[in-house]
Amino acid sequence: MIPEDQQDRKELLERLGRLGEKEPGRTARTAVCEAVAAGLARVGQVLWVSGAIVGPHRVSGESRHGFGDDRVVGIATVAQIGGELARGAIELLRSDNRYAAAALVRQLFEVEYLAHAFAGEHESAAAWLRADGSERRAFWTPNKLRAQADGAFIDEHYWSHCARGGHPTTEGMVLLPDHSSRMDAALLWADLAGHLASVWTHVTAAAAPAHGGAFSGARWNDPDVDAALDAWRSSDDLYAALANMDAARHSGD
Repeated sequence: MIPEDQQDRKELLERLGRLGEKEPGRTARTAVCEAVAAGLARVGQVLWVSGAIVGPHRVSGESRHGFGDDRVVGIATVAQIGGELARGAIELLRSDNRYAAAALVRQLFEVEYLAHAFAGEHESAAAWLRADGSERRAFWTPNKLRAQADGAFIDEHYWSHCARGGHPTTEGMVLLPDHSSRMDAALLWADLAGHLASVWTHVTAAAAPAHGGAFSGARWNDPDVDAALDAWRSSDDLYAALANMDAARHSGD
């Protein structure tokens, strides 16, 4: 649990920051972000090429864009957006632009929500792809996706990211240069890694039935994402500490 007392909170964040500097977890944390970013880009590319050409929706007239399979293209689009956001966040963190990186991670939330929805019902990817602006506002906003996710996502988690990196507020000061209370970059890397791991799980779960068969990372010739995830989770003390804090918070609900 995050303490409410400011001094206790500061001390906790400092302890977490020290954990984030330990090896081999620090290297594994960066590596998993890079692996998932590349994996999402590759999966998105393969699904896009396949879905744009092959499938029943062009012939049936169901695809307003003329794609072969709107389900596959919908999942591909979300995967590619996730990969681009991840790549951008990685580059920004490497250049120590923490505020801009946090803004991209906040946007990654919406990719995570969509991927979760598609994994639960892959036909919904076609509905999302075909939606116009008014339909997206009616059915595909972040709050509506959270409400439909059966408790998988926490409102406050999204709101806190919006306050720090989604909208200009004073809460974003912790990400700006030259502030004494500046958030440790290791926490941002850990946050990025956690959301990317979730996006990868949901994208691959959605892709398997939509593409018609078991999904294999090796089959798509992408990096060994599972190995990178295992290495990160088994070696990163910061990941372990944050996971324990999350479990304690849930047990207290």
